[in-house]
Amino acid sequence: MRFKAAIAFLILPTVLLFCSCETVKHFNAHINDSRNVESLRADVDFAHKKLVKLHPSLYRYISKQDLDYKFDSLKAALKAPMTSREFFFVLSPVIASVRQGHARLFQIQREPNKVETRKVRINGTSPVTKLQLGWFDNKLYLTERTPLDSTLDVGTEIVSIDSIRPQDIFRKYRPTFSSDGFNTTFHDRYIQKRFAQYQYFETGLRDSVLCQVKSKDAEREVWLRQPRLEKKKSADSSQISKKVKRIQGFDNQTRNLSKSLHFTDSDSTIAVLTIRDFTKGNCRAFYKESFRIIDSVHSKALIIDIRNNTGGNIHDIRTLYSYLAQNKFKLVTSPIVTSKTSLWRNPFSNITSPLQLAFRILFIPDIILFDAIDLLITNKAKDGKYHLLYPASWEMEPKSNSFKGKVYVLINGCSFSASSVLSANLKGSNRATFVGEETGGSSNSCVAGSMPSFKLPGSKLRLAFGLLEIGTPYVFTPDGRGILPDVEIKPTLTDRIKGVDPEMKWVLLDISGAK
Repeated sequence: MRFKAAIAFLILPTVLLFCSCETVKHFNAHINDSRNVESLRADVDFAHKKLVKLHPSLYRYISKQDLDYKFDSLKAALKAPMTSREFFFVLSPVIASVRQGHARLFQIQREPNKVETRKVRINGTSPVTKLQLGWFDNKLYLTERTPLDSTLDVGTEIVSIDSIRPQDIFRKYRPTFSSDGFNTTFHDRYIQKRFAQYQYFETGLRDSVLCQVKSKDAEREVWLRQPRLEKKKSADSSQISKKVKRIQGFDNQTRNLSKSLHFTDSDSTIAVLTIRDFTKGNCRAFYKESFRIIDSVHSKALIIDIRNNTGGNIHDIRTLYSYLAQNKFKLVTSPIVTSKTSLWRNPFSNITSPLQLAFRILFIPDIILFDAIDLLITNKAKDGKYHLLYPASWEMEPKSNSFKGKVYVLINGCSFSASSVLSANLKGSNRATFVGEETGGSSNSCVAGSMPSFKLPGSKLRLAFGLLEIGTPYVFTPDGRGILPDVEIKPTLTDRIKGVDPEMKWVLLDISGAK
């Protein structure tokens, strides 16, 4: 293994050097080419067949008849050539009609050249990524002050960015993805979170943007520009040690730790776990230390904040739940797949970069070994479905120092995937009180786990979806809804302007009343 890693270290820079420049040049030359009708119709068939063959819960929220009709209607409606970008906006709503949030079509985007990359000084991103935005009453507002312009107050309305109205972006991109089932809180929250990305799709890579803003009924124009990148580390990053970043996880874009623990009062009665994702950091080390501290200071209440947490690793939430459960538990049921070979991956499929190609060449034997294991441990159960032997579905004992006090969970529409799986277990076991709004992920199952992407041959768009239907041990009705809060609270623009967190405020008052 070390020998392979040494070879990779030597050859990858060479592979990237000779391939990347030519790839960008070739890619940019053809991104706006029109694709003929036959090619586009073939892509529709390709996407349809992949879903039918590999998606384990394709007809949970839509009938086979209705889905077939949507694909057939789209094929019939394709009567003129169009670019891949145009094709994305007609095919993605059909994929979204499956109502499985992990099933999504991804559009291709023009790769930046050297001049464009040089212009953008920080992280290769637009100034829009530095804005904290909120969507209220069909309008976009600043919810935090921005270092890009000190004259912009919290509550300033963003009327347009580079002459593009936020309402047009919301209207254009909302049909291109879905939540799980029939949930309605996910869409606006998700677009709000990914707004900078959608703006980038519309305007490309920019180091400055012209914003039309409105405050106190007065409109004006402001230029937002990226500050020059300094050679030394920024203050907020340098103050956080490498060890802390490694254990708690660190997002270079937002400059926030992925996981953190703090106490709301001096006597440590109320502990708050803020978990922005279940992906980054060393979850085992973080939760072990966090609950050691919580136990040592005898906290009586625990608040878990997973608002805007779109998910991550199931091992992460299983570890966390082991510190909350009071009895033996199974976090999820045995995942369902469509066939004994659905997890078998072609070692050379889905190559998107020279780096991936070099990795596959060096590690083919290992990849085949793991695929062979998947093949051997996938069995057909009495229900006639194929079930994967999955460690996360095994019974587990709670930790010896599992938290015994009152638990509150803050959720919203962007609590998705793993966040919903964790919430379903806490809700089903009556272990927590939920405050906020309905989660974007389903309460009964999600289709994720292994998430391959398939390049459509003609348009070069990429289709991604999960191969494992992962159910929770509890059954909620009606199916197709997220975890519903015990106390529904939706923040308002006034809350943001005043710096009020209404969900947290309610919980603290409830704990105070309980005392």
